[in-house]
Amino acid sequence: RDIRPIIDIKHMFETSVELYGDNTAFYTKDEQGGPYRQVTYKEAKADADALGTSLIALGLKGKSIAIIGDNSYRWAIAYLAVTCGTGIVVPLDKELPPSELAQLVHQGEVECVIYSKKFEPIFSEIKAKGETKLSYLISMEALEHGDSALSYSKLIESGRQLIEEGNRDFLDAVIERDVMNILLFTSGTTGLSKGVMLSHGNIVEDLMASPTLLKVSPEDIFFSVLPIHHTYECTCGFLMPLYRGAAIAYCEGLKYILKNLSEVRPTMFLTVPLIMESI
Repeated sequence: RDIRPIIDIKHMFETSVELYGDNTAFYTKDEQGGPYRQVTYKEAKADADALGTSLIALGLKGKSIAIIGDNSYRWAIAYLAVTCGTGIVVPLDKELPPSELAQLVHQGEVECVIYSKKFEPIFSEIKAKGETKLSYLISMEALEHGDSALSYSKLIESGRQLIEEGNRDFLDAVIERDVMNILLFTSGTTGLSKGVMLSHGNIVEDLMASPTLLKVSPEDIFFSVLPIHHTYECTCGFLMPLYRGAAIAYCEGLKYILKNLSEVRPTMFLTVPLIMESI
């Protein structure tokens, strides 16, 4: 009964920042095995705004931008930076072979890929072949811009600078609620992956419905383990907690589940039978 009306993902995130600005939005680790660091809603929005501003400055407004990598704060910020005013987000499955990733980049008309560093050789080769529209590679871990890939952190720095200078291309972007903004490829269990075309409207209707089935409050901490490119984890374990003012803690990997559970002590854990059986 207390569901807050939201128009699109951008509106959802902006209103959550207004309501829960100083609350923790994310628990993330800067290095494997290190302590969890808390990121507030305001800090997360500043990062997303800066990255989105830089992406538009690269000429990617309205373009398809893919994201691939482990569940992480950087993955989440990249998703928000693309969907909340830049272009069409194309989440890719990190378990796919290079040949299928190349096919999806071609099929999705992807012009930029934001990736974890282990995927750099794959996408460098795809780009070098020149058979796709791929123009930009962005490494989540690179500290500096390189010849082949741009640095995620440097783009956030330059985006902040642009915003300080008065650039509002991303901040003032208008979202068309019922236009395709998300291209989600299926798992392809019966053949090749198929692109499902989703709009902001599709997603926010789910966001507004889900808390009528499950009580979620700002005191909750979600534990993110399932692949974030899947619609279940992305909608229910990422966007819905942000809508309700909760926090999200990223697991370091399947073998660290018990360790991370004891460190962050989450209240919500989206899972599947296989994981439950193993722990």
